[in-house]
Amino acid sequence: MGLFNKILNYVTGGSARVDIDIPQASISIPFPATVKAAITEHDLQADKVYLLIRCQEHKKSFQPAKDGKLTDNEKILSELDEWDTETIYRKKVDVAPAQLLKKGNTYSWDVAIDLTDAKKPTMQDGEYKITWEFHAAIDVPGNDPDSGWVALTVTK
Repeated sequence: MGLFNKILNYVTGGSARVDIDIPQASISIPFPATVKAAITEHDLQADKVYLLIRCQEHKKSFQPAKDGKLTDNEKILSELDEWDTETIYRKKVDVAPAQLLKKGNTYSWDVAIDLTDAKKPTMQDGEYKITWEFHAAIDVPGNDPDSGWVALTVTK
C-alpha cells in the first residue's frame, strides 16, 4: 500500500469495516447487540471498541396557527419537510478492551445494552417523532473506523 493510501485510511478510518447487529431494542429490558469488524488494510492497535447511542426528538419547524388557517406563505412553509432536532438521550457503551486486530481477520463482540433509564421509544405522530441511532466504532489513532449512525426502532 502506498503512503497516500495509508494517510487516507488514517484520516478516513478506512482500515476496517464495522457493523452492528441489534435484532430487537427496547427501553424496558436490556437487550443484546453484536459489533463486527473486518480488518482490511493493516493491523490495528485498538484502544477499545465502543458503541454510541442517541435518541433524538424531532418537531416540525413550522407550526400553523391554532385556528388552522394558513396564509399563502404559511402554506408554502408547511409543505417544507424541515424539523427542529434535539438530542434527548446519549450513552456510550464500552464493547471490548484494548487489543491488536490483525489484518484479514474478522472480529465479533457481544454486549448487553441497557436503555431502561430512557423515557421514550421510537415513534412518529405527524409533526413530532422520536428516533434512535446506534454507532459502533474502533478507537484507534486517527479517525476511528465505524459503522456510521444506524437508525433502529426501539420499542417500549
